Amino acid sequence: METGEKKIKGRILVVDDEERICEAVKKALDRIGYVVETSLHATEALEKIHKSSFDMVICDIKMPGMDGITLLDRIKEYDPTMLVLMITGYASIESAVESMKKGAQEYIPKPFSPTHIRFLVERAFERRRLADENLYLKGELKQLNGRDVVIGKSQAMQQVFDLAARVAETDSSVLITGESGTGKEVVARVIHFRSPRANAPFVTVNCSAIPENLLESELFGHKKGAFTGAIYTKRGSFELANGGTFFLDEIGDMKLEMQEKILRVLEERRVKKVGSEEELPVDVRVIAASNKDLSAEIYEGRFREDLFYRLNIVHIAIPPLREHKVDIPILARHFLKVFSTEMKKPVADFSEEALSLMTAHNWPGNVRELKNAVERALIFANPGEMIRTSHFPPPLRSEMTQRAPSPARVFKTLGETELDYIKEVLIACDGNRVKAAEILGISPSTIWRKLQTES
Repeated sequence: METGEKKIKGRILVVDDEERICEAVKKALDRIGYVVETSLHATEALEKIHKSSFDMVICDIKMPGMDGITLLDRIKEYDPTMLVLMITGYASIESAVESMKKGAQEYIPKPFSPTHIRFLVERAFERRRLADENLYLKGELKQLNGRDVVIGKSQAMQQVFDLAARVAETDSSVLITGESGTGKEVVARVIHFRSPRANAPFVTVNCSAIPENLLESELFGHKKGAFTGAIYTKRGSFELANGGTFFLDEIGDMKLEMQEKILRVLEERRVKKVGSEEELPVDVRVIAASNKDLSAEIYEGRFREDLFYRLNIVHIAIPPLREHKVDIPILARHFLKVFSTEMKKPVADFSEEALSLMTAHNWPGNVRELKNAVERALIFANPGEMIRTSHFPPPLRSEMTQRAPSPARVFKTLGETELDYIKEVLIACDGNRVKAAEILGISPSTIWRKLQTES
């Protein structure tokens, strides 16, 4: 965020019935890059909070009319994520403890020095930053933890990840295309974690999974009371991704009206909450993905051409799994290792027949379908044994049966055929060799000799 040459570190509202306290805090924080507004009354402060956006409120506990504890309650009802620091001139441990229980981050005892208040404000913002960072990193580690990032040895996938590694060093927008289940989000995460933004949030929004009437709120946030059900102020995904990467999945499903708003955010680097007139600056790297042919969508009038060119600075096309089947054993063994560890169920490997089954299948659901099939196979396998074709879903096994050539016919020798016929006649004659010999046209002794030859 920048205004001229001055970098804005955050917006703070100071609430105190003593004007000199407000001015002292404002002066102390102005000097280190914060934009500070002041208010002498809690009710006036609430009006400002409703009309504008602040990152922090610093308020006195003891004030005429509405006191600081009540104001804290009202702030947290409006926006539970708001940072609040409480000023107390009474060194009251009870009031400080009460305010901390209600969600205040710090309490500031009077008298305070400019250095002390700067330290407490910076510490509160740093704790918020670390908490957000830890939250996102835990999510990313859970996602990545070796679970999905497998390059494979095919030339097609090597090219995909080489391109991802190269574009990661830049801040350009990226468009990733490919069928459902090919791993578009995996590639987006690789770009993020190899970029200078790796320690900042990676935020994902699936445009096809969120109802149209809620998508704007999800992307840009909303003010309390902006619509029915908006019971508190919410930060949008763009704001949450500030400093990091924003992944817009299945953007081809987004309606034209919303596409226009996304284009404006990309061009102006500012977002406006639903129900607010104030624009907030955001610094995000946008990666978009689609399983649709966006050129065809443009031709049909369902996708904006200007947004397409704004997103398509670098295009990464991920091939379907059927076009790089050489990677199937690598991916399957990777997923087997992951699920084996999760289920605490060691298995040996895949049998040759199981590998042949997987390699022959076209996997219309791509890598996602393969992963689900491996997980299912492991569930039905016994610990320590190999994964066999019988452990895979019946439709997959039936494909193999349909494809398998008829086995070669096994022919018997002439002697084996003769012996089988003698036995058949003997059974029909209830074991009477004389009668059987008459039917066969040979002597009973010949029947005896031939039976002795078998034994």
